[in-house]
Amino acid sequence: MKPYMTWTLLLVVHQLGLVCSSTDSEPLFLTPLIEQNNYQEARAKSRVELFAKEADATAHSGFVTVNKTTGSNLFFLYIEAKTNPSTAPLMLWTQGGPGLSSLFGQFLQIGPLAIDADGRLHERLQTVQEDASVIYLDVPVGAGYSFTKDPLGYAQSLEDISAAVVEFLRQFLVLFPEYKGRDFYVAGESYGARYGVAIANHLLTAQVKRVPLNFKGAVAGDGFLGPIFDIADSSEFLYEASMVTQEGRDAFAKQFDQMKNLFGQGKVLEALTILLHTIFTDDTSPTLFQNLTLYNNQASALYSEQPANMRKYYEYANTKGFRKAIHVGLDVPFQRDNRVLLTSLALDYVRDITVQLELLLNTSKVLFYTGQVDTLFPSNKLRDYFRTLNWAGASEYRSAPRQVWSANGGSDGISGYVVRVRDFTEAVVLGAGHYAAVDKSNEINHLLKNFITSCSTIA
Repeated sequence: MKPYMTWTLLLVVHQLGLVCSSTDSEPLFLTPLIEQNNYQEARAKSRVELFAKEADATAHSGFVTVNKTTGSNLFFLYIEAKTNPSTAPLMLWTQGGPGLSSLFGQFLQIGPLAIDADGRLHERLQTVQEDASVIYLDVPVGAGYSFTKDPLGYAQSLEDISAAVVEFLRQFLVLFPEYKGRDFYVAGESYGARYGVAIANHLLTAQVKRVPLNFKGAVAGDGFLGPIFDIADSSEFLYEASMVTQEGRDAFAKQFDQMKNLFGQGKVLEALTILLHTIFTDDTSPTLFQNLTLYNNQASALYSEQPANMRKYYEYANTKGFRKAIHVGLDVPFQRDNRVLLTSLALDYVRDITVQLELLLNTSKVLFYTGQVDTLFPSNKLRDYFRTLNWAGASEYRSAPRQVWSANGGSDGISGYVVRVRDFTEAVVLGAGHYAAVDKSNEINHLLKNFITSCSTIA
């Protein structure tokens, strides 16, 4: 082929956006391409062929630099809606921890590509991805594949996290301008629910609108929203579930009384240290929860060890082939328990976000769901907290009757209980623990679909 023909062909290929998806061993940083207006190249290189092959889904992934000074980069996986992608709403999904990767949600909860207990990939038949495009974002830096080169880059507050997410969204909309003006939802489980409230608050109150999205509402699953020393006190639940004896219940409750007293004296770090050694799990030094229950998994009354599909997910997400497929490279660490991040956010554990949550309830659609057998944040504790909130629909909510709902038309019995007041939906998911969307994926996707499409969640 003559030289001029070669260059002409390359130019045409580039202009058509047919540059091959990157499968390099190096991470794909999209910000330089965005700043150079090389949008087609960025979109082409960021394509993830794995999702097209395994789940017939259009996906892109890579890193977006949100702070050049500290070298802070957020990893994302964006998957396009299967139905009406040109008009479908956009959802941002974040995971808890703090520190878990949002890939947890994609593979184990709501995404189109699932992994089973044997480590096999398969298409998830019921997924919110049918009706919404979803950005799975590892946030803050130190979570999953997101990283920073400077210790000062770690978030110390929800405002830090919100600012990073807003900068990410700004660049995302430059790369994918078709989403400008679309309906937008934020969603997250556990600690991720706090991110959602903070991000929503930023979008609702910002003087300068940096992201041209039509914010519609938030989803908070098993959310860490109320005072930690109240909502995490599972002493009565553990006793009622026969996981501890009466003496064990009293020992658990005594620890929480001590935490509350220390917190009241301003001894925050001492209170948090006791919390750490009470409710969580530790492979090297068993916590009170482990010693009393003999469980090594703090999430659900239904299983004492981490489920096999979770273990297989963590193995798969760190494999060389998958790393190359999602453009994170071979050397960026895959994190889920970053102690620097946990320390940096320590004071946020005791921060009261009631005002922000009440603003959200007054202005936007909110879906809040809890797991019936959540041992970390018992459902009744979370619902009791919501009953203390003051918002326009508070009195209606406190007197509203519960109704049953079913994700399968009633053929498998009821899926849970629901209360709907104005634009607020509260759901209890039967047979679900702290990771409700892992235990009951179809049911959670049913809730999400109906919430986004404004259908009734009551069957």
